[in-house]
Amino acid sequence: MSRNAFSVLFQKVSPLAVSLAFLCGPMSVHAIVSMEDIHLGKPPAGFAGSFELDLGLESGNTDQTSAATGVKLQWTEKRITDFILMNYEYGETAGLTNKNKGFAHYRHIHQRDTQFAWEGFTQFSSDEFTNLRLRALIGGGVRLTLGEVNDKKAFLVGLGVFYEYEKLDTQYLDEDDTEDTLRGNAYLVMKYQFNEYVSLVSSTYYQPRLDDASDFRGIEDLSLVSQLTELTSIKVGVDIAHDSEPPRDIKKTDASLKVGIAVNF
Repeated sequence: MSRNAFSVLFQKVSPLAVSLAFLCGPMSVHAIVSMEDIHLGKPPAGFAGSFELDLGLESGNTDQTSAATGVKLQWTEKRITDFILMNYEYGETAGLTNKNKGFAHYRHIHQRDTQFAWEGFTQFSSDEFTNLRLRALIGGGVRLTLGEVNDKKAFLVGLGVFYEYEKLDTQYLDEDDTEDTLRGNAYLVMKYQFNEYVSLVSSTYYQPRLDDASDFRGIEDLSLVSQLTELTSIKVGVDIAHDSEPPRDIKKTDASLKVGIAVNF
């Protein structure tokens, strides 16, 4: 390999290697699917998609090594963008299943102008090892672009509300196994392109019950992406999820460290 080729490869991969070494300190882990990708500027017209394979080391409500697959399908035409996210995770320890969770999310975005957009969404998820048989929600809101989006950075704020239905697998007679409620939805997305190879995206969500603000969920999804080729990239991600009132015997906070390979198409 020539010196120039090696220099380019090192520039692509070394930020991820340094970040991975830094992030692999003691921590608990749990996977969250990000609503955003690293794309900056106006989405390209037509159909696009990506497939991702992640490997993770996890502790908290589950202690294991695991694998996850995810697919994103997106369609953009003029001011309309529709996308579907699907994710499935499975893990075993000593021949016993200790992770089994799935996630599907659909979102419709209508960009009214360069700064303002309407959006609607629906989502379904389950997680056997946090006693969640089904979480279904539907909602909408507004998305605001702060400042000018360019090929270096973007800042987005979302405000909205959603209706949520939960079905739990509970072992306690005095604990309700179903719940439906209205929650607020506020999020901040920050994207930054360090150079032509390395990008960073942070998505932060706050979701309180409208009738009881002490019952809330918080999510932080931070990803560092290193482009290997035009169609492939490596991603190191940290996800933190907090539920102020989880089901009995379930910890309030989970986090995940994951390393994945993404293929765009």
